Amino acid sequence: MSGLLLFLQYAVNLAFVILGLLTLRDWLVHRERSRGYLALAIGLLAITALIGQVQTFFGNPFGEAGTDVVALVFLASAYAMLLFRSSFIPLSRRGHLLALGGLALAGALFIGANLPQRPEAQLSVFQQAVVIVFVLAWAACVGEPLFRFLQASQSRPAVQRARLRSLAAGYLSIFLILLVAAFGGSLATHPYVVLAIDLAALASVPLIYASFAPPSWLRRLWREPEESAFAAAVKELLLFSPTRERLAERAVEWALRLVGADAAFIADADGEVLAARGMDAGAARRLQARLGAFGEEQVVPIPDGPIQSAIVVPLTLADGNGALVVLSGPFTPIFGTDEVTRLGQYGTNITAGLDRAVLTERIAALERTKTEFLNLASHELRGPITVLRGYLSMLGGGMLGGVSPELREVLPVLTAKSDEMNSLIEQMIEAARLEEGRLELSPVRADLRDIALRALETVKPFATSSHPVLFEGQEKEIPVLVDRRRIETVVSNLLSNAIKYSPDGGEVRISFGQDNGFALLKVTDRGVGIDPKSMEKLFTRFGRIVTPSTRHISGTGLGLYLSRELARRHGGDITAESAPGKGSTFVLTVPVADE
Repeated sequence: MSGLLLFLQYAVNLAFVILGLLTLRDWLVHRERSRGYLALAIGLLAITALIGQVQTFFGNPFGEAGTDVVALVFLASAYAMLLFRSSFIPLSRRGHLLALGGLALAGALFIGANLPQRPEAQLSVFQQAVVIVFVLAWAACVGEPLFRFLQASQSRPAVQRARLRSLAAGYLSIFLILLVAAFGGSLATHPYVVLAIDLAALASVPLIYASFAPPSWLRRLWREPEESAFAAAVKELLLFSPTRERLAERAVEWALRLVGADAAFIADADGEVLAARGMDAGAARRLQARLGAFGEEQVVPIPDGPIQSAIVVPLTLADGNGALVVLSGPFTPIFGTDEVTRLGQYGTNITAGLDRAVLTERIAALERTKTEFLNLASHELRGPITVLRGYLSMLGGGMLGGVSPELREVLPVLTAKSDEMNSLIEQMIEAARLEEGRLELSPVRADLRDIALRALETVKPFATSSHPVLFEGQEKEIPVLVDRRRIETVVSNLLSNAIKYSPDGGEVRISFGQDNGFALLKVTDRGVGIDPKSMEKLFTRFGRIVTPSTRHISGTGLGLYLSRELARRHGGDITAESAPGKGSTFVLTVPVADE
């Protein structure tokens, strides 16, 4: 057992010396203040272990002076840990003074107490009190940062959270070892207790090392629990972000979580900062101007500021090159190829999302322009067509004098065309009202058969002898609660389409029915029919289905769109069944009125 304990003691001391050298190398590479404090704290622990090993190996050649030096270096390591804590969770000036005062008092008491060199020696009451003060002073300066690390880790990204907890766990091991050594009495010298202490000390070394220089495989392991959430976030980013700014805000949040960074921002091709986290937009613009443009993702050092490095990921947008910039912080892991590659892949998603958002915004702007045009054009045309219809009516009624036989022959055609123009204008006005949310219904109780008869009278001028319209009515009333004028417009649109899209003639049938509380009105024709692949376009705004056989037929593409929207506003719908060359059947459904 003694041989094993001696080997473990050597291994622990060697491990701490190596750990101290690694932290020193880390600081020399990055020259960051917070890394320097951590290197100092761990390095002083390594010096403590090294001097202690020399004392043991050579039979305490330095005597009390050597013990005092070890104690002071050990206390200094505690203050270095407090400085490290203060580098990213600032400690007040009063806190620094209290810590220095407490450590100085503990050191002075330790030197003045003349503690015996042999661990098994009996301590006086005063010496026991000094040991307690010494341990409490070190524990306070180390324990407070441990608590802060654990507290701060709760709201940090996965990588930062794991690193903070790893550091806290490593120092907690040392803290517990010190408590056992100080207050364990004779139990602390028991071989099995010594074995447990050595193993705990040895285990603390990789924990502390992983906290300041975790290898890439470990960082990937820490990120794994967030992978499913990240995949869902990317999907939401690409599909559901309504604007560039909102998309950029979500993208920045996940960029921080992916690599455990402290700050980031996204800028577009014009240099506008779309979103920033951990810094304000002004600071982001200044940093972007300083960094300039880069052709590929890479780590860029920033040596003369609080931020030590940044990952710059170019975003090749449709309008030019933007950038995702992720900044290191006081407790950000070393940016390596793993982080750069991951952010580069993520940047591709951001680019696609931003381009989609821009396209969506442009489409929305076009839709608003269309709506404004519809509104303006329809209102400007409404006046002249009203005057024209009025004069045609007066002309047909003989109010403007005699009408020649030739003119009387074409008057019905002129009247029908003016009515058609008026119908188109009304469709444009209704579509604009729908888009602007201004369409209001005035429901009344009505008979769906009467509404259909009125609609039939409207379209009769367009129906020739080759287009007989058959009204398959039923004697029983079909009561519905609808905006009579608008449902009449819907039926007129269905009948008009049935006639227009039957260029070779053929009868058009109107039939009725009821099903599960809904009244049904069917309009069936024997026209050109519709390809099933085009059905989705049928009810879209301006969605005309143009084929060689229908290219000559005029229309705005608003009729069916408006008809379905009006039907749905009434709680009903319009559906269609069709096949090329076999005609079509359109079914209007509206709720039956209560008795």
